[in-house]
Amino acid sequence: MREGAFALRIKAIGVFTVLALGLGATAADAATTWPGDSATKTADGTNVFGKNLSGLSFESAGVVWAVKNGPSTLYRLVPSGSTWKVDSKRSLKFKNGKGDPDAEGVVSTPDGLFVVTERDNDNGDVSSPMVLKFGSGSNASAEWKLPGMPSVDPNDGPEAISWIPDSFLTSQQFKDDTGKLYDPADYPAHGTGLFAVGLEATGGIFLYALQDGGAKLVSKFAGGQAQVMDLEWENNRLWATCDSNCSGRATTLAISDGKFKVTATYDRPSKLPNVNLEGFAISPSCVSGKKVVLWSDDDNTSSHALRSGSLNCTA
Repeated sequence: MREGAFALRIKAIGVFTVLALGLGATAADAATTWPGDSATKTADGTNVFGKNLSGLSFESAGVVWAVKNGPSTLYRLVPSGSTWKVDSKRSLKFKNGKGDPDAEGVVSTPDGLFVVTERDNDNGDVSSPMVLKFGSGSNASAEWKLPGMPSVDPNDGPEAISWIPDSFLTSQQFKDDTGKLYDPADYPAHGTGLFAVGLEATGGIFLYALQDGGAKLVSKFAGGQAQVMDLEWENNRLWATCDSNCSGRATTLAISDGKFKVTATYDRPSKLPNVNLEGFAISPSCVSGKKVVLWSDDDNTSSHALRSGSLNCTA
């Protein structure tokens, strides 16, 4: 999503809320204090990324992937003192080597690196929700169109992506939308987990199995807020974050009675500016009781697109 869409989205926020509630959720609970340090800091150099940095994902404690939605760019980041620096970057293309994917979210998984897109920036008036898989090159090695999403403005489509392991889903007796217990064997050649994709316009979350023959929608549910900008799987729970339109709040979701339900709503850290936070990622490593958290600011406020903070490991 880019800044020009704010006015339209704010006018329509009542409609978005209704759509989100239509997925079976109630409005987000009253938010509680961020479960980590209140202080945050800039985590990049001056004007390293410019505007449009959108999604973040930790591969490990020392490697972060980031995507820019226009022009479509994938960054590999590594620590540099108290900040993160670009180790490598590449332009992204669709599988056919063409286009400019509107890369909004990225997730590093045991099955590879995946990016979610709303559309082709070269044809920006057409909604085209897709997940792309990338290896070492610029062209996607595989791509999946995403069925089952409501029709929305091309700039209000899939904004977030995360990955949930099959081992967790089966251990928690997750059920698909037909009420059947989830069985990974029902989705041949889908890898080792399901992909959670967040729809910006409604705050809805859609779980997909990405198979050789296409994407299969397994379940859909509300994320607890009117919009969703990023998703993160951490500590057996799914985080869903929103930008300045929701005051930078985050919700967590876990499985109860076979379904994903909101378990908590958190304010952003008190020292984190209420800016256009589109990316969110949590380090897999716990150090001295804390995990590093990164946010990306699509607007590059004050010439910085990355901010870092912390989350309590026991949160």
